[in-house]
Amino acid sequence: MSKLVPIISQKDLENISLSHTGFGISLKAFHVAWNTDVSVKLLSNQRAGERDFKTLLQEAANTQRLQCNHLLPLLGICQFQGFLGVATTWMQNGSLSLFIHDGELYPDLPVPLSLRILSDVATGLSYLHSLEPPILHHHLKPSNVLLDLEYRAKISDFGQPTWRKQQLRAALQNCNEASCWDLLYLSPEILQGGQFSQKGDVYSFGMMCWELLSRQKPLTGKKTLIQAITGVCNGLRPGIEAAFIPNALPHRNKLIQLMLLCWHQELHFRPNATECAAFLKDILSTFPKEVIPDAIYNLICAKECAINAAKGPVSHLLETGMRNLELICPQNNNVPNKEIVLKPQSLSCETGNPGNKLNQTVLVSNTPRGTALGRDPSISASNGSNLPSIVLPPHSKISNNKTRPFNDESKDYQPPFLQTVGEPTCCKNCPHNWPNSTLTGPTCKTKNCSILTLGRETILSSMTEGRLNHLLDVLRAQQLLPRPDYEMIRSYPTLTGRTRALIDTCLNLGEQAAEAVVTVLSSSKGSLSLRKLQQTR
Repeated sequence: MSKLVPIISQKDLENISLSHTGFGISLKAFHVAWNTDVSVKLLSNQRAGERDFKTLLQEAANTQRLQCNHLLPLLGICQFQGFLGVATTWMQNGSLSLFIHDGELYPDLPVPLSLRILSDVATGLSYLHSLEPPILHHHLKPSNVLLDLEYRAKISDFGQPTWRKQQLRAALQNCNEASCWDLLYLSPEILQGGQFSQKGDVYSFGMMCWELLSRQKPLTGKKTLIQAITGVCNGLRPGIEAAFIPNALPHRNKLIQLMLLCWHQELHFRPNATECAAFLKDILSTFPKEVIPDAIYNLICAKECAINAAKGPVSHLLETGMRNLELICPQNNNVPNKEIVLKPQSLSCETGNPGNKLNQTVLVSNTPRGTALGRDPSISASNGSNLPSIVLPPHSKISNNKTRPFNDESKDYQPPFLQTVGEPTCCKNCPHNWPNSTLTGPTCKTKNCSILTLGRETILSSMTEGRLNHLLDVLRAQQLLPRPDYEMIRSYPTLTGRTRALIDTCLNLGEQAAEAVVTVLSSSKGSLSLRKLQQTR
């Protein structure tokens, strides 16, 4: 059995960090052999014996055969000085609980995206319940639903009935702890000592629907957990008034009907998970296809702004005018210093390795306006490397004797395109010239760029709207596609034009963006020619 389920020891992991979960501790770590980040959830704060280890190993082996895109697969079992845990893939966008309640990172939750998340959860739950024998989750809640880079939901912590029952007993014995409020996701029959069932999971799903649509914890108005549990057993449920479920919510009445059925006091009134999934997919079909990609794009932008605002950047004064963009930074010796450290968020240097980030020292000279700004090629930087000279793009305007704040974190500031001296300044970054051209040069000499170049016609002939939207989602989620490029691609009226713009944009961005596109297309149906081309490179 141990050969089927990998056993992970502490020596296999590096860069371990701790975080608290509802019923214990979770670790984020880097698995050296697998070369990937993993999440390790410790199942108990007490040492486990050999019997507990064998039980967990058996339960983990039972989940190894499961194949569903909406389930987070188990990577292995962890042993840390007598403590047991389960390892899964680290999910970059965290849990659904974070998505719901972190108003700073997610000030607004797009309704279509929220409904797709619920549809993903219902689909994953339906898969578990359709197995023979059915697998129950036992404690479905927002913190057990994780979101990947594209905000697709994956259910975690399933198939562990032994540990779930132990955690339930421990929670009932410590009802004064804040984490025990998660018991309110359990159905009334379980809180009264009944058996776990598929309809119990559906009850938990109904509570999750309410929490996502209201962005509130259920029954927080009760002073104690005992009062809340007693109320649930007597039929108390979260409110469905406008204060909780907004009147402007699309399909509000249908969604309220779904929640009322899911958390019904009587089991036989509750729908099954398959019916919930079909109901939500019908609602999702009423939204235009481009709504969710646009929502994800806006969500990523809002999240980036929130993270950048939390960094607290230091503003500098950039004097423009007489000395032509000369930065005045008085030092202790009162001698003007023209050295600036530029750290843009996404600025690649096309010098044969297009994926490199420009994070070096650049000197701004006092040459006349309209000439190149930069270092003399004979002068090396502090680290001994030469930098390409840079020129202002033709649309830049400089007014005399003006002082403006320079802040690379500013919302309204868009860094200009940097170009090497000698390159034409009017064609390279003009979007209207991209769709009908094939990029050549340093960025196309790497493997995936070459695949995109040679497979252009194959990609154009097999591209669909859904596949194109998926590619844009992946590129934006991985922060490989800047906002202006995204908007430029979406602006073309035809699918062929948008596809050409996407290919040329990725070739211009470099190998990392090209690799993301090739990976997605190679795993898609209808891309046999592209896969063959990829194998021959």
